[in-house]
Amino acid sequence: MAASELAPVMLVAGGTGSVGAEVAREAAAQGWRVIVQGRDAAKLSELVARLGAPADFVVGDVAQPDAAQTIVAAAAAKFGRIDAVIDCVSTGPREGRLTGLFKDTTPEHYAAFYDLSAAWFQRLAHAAYPHLAERGGTLVGFISDAGKFAAPRQTIVGAARAAEIGFVRNLAVEAARDGIRVHAIAPSYVLESRTAALMGSERMETAAKRAGLGLPTAADIAPMTVFLCGPGAAKITGQIISVNGGLNA
Repeated sequence: MAASELAPVMLVAGGTGSVGAEVAREAAAQGWRVIVQGRDAAKLSELVARLGAPADFVVGDVAQPDAAQTIVAAAAAKFGRIDAVIDCVSTGPREGRLTGLFKDTTPEHYAAFYDLSAAWFQRLAHAAYPHLAERGGTLVGFISDAGKFAAPRQTIVGAARAAEIGFVRNLAVEAARDGIRVHAIAPSYVLESRTAALMGSERMETAAKRAGLGLPTAADIAPMTVFLCGPGAAKITGQIISVNGGLNA
């Protein structure tokens, strides 16, 4: 059997985003076989071609019913196993206001945001669990520092992210019995990301002045993500790791 056929397999949900694509690249560089998920087949195909390693993709929209089960099943069929699942999906309803002063947010959109953030991650974890339990795999979710550090204008987002933190910590204790490790990575502001573009240059510049080490890029976040899935982190689980350049501590 070829060495590439023995290499572990990582599923990166939200693989065409800036962080997801960089995580996929880092994993491929470290010898992982990689499966990326997204909604755009052309972007996925282009990304896979750039990885230069055994890789494939799965097209799927996380907003669709049974998306988690469908995506995980399709990914498992590609290489016959899944050893790590990284959730880099940038989710939220496409309408309504969820950030800003709480009194100005739109309550009718709260449930949709929770469903496509915390509840999506929970469904993905449930679908992936049997595969990760086969060899002792790793689940990593991307949240944000809003779930750890209180701040104005982040009430709804912070509540959803805090729910994911509680889920990760509780699941980590339970899943350790099956050899599964569970973590979350919590950036604040990521340079050159879609979120950064939505926030605007003025807000990013203000954050950059507060971050003594400088705001991270996706390339600063990917190595930690892949490390958590490897043998060097075999005894680490339940961690919520901020990568924020010293913006919060």
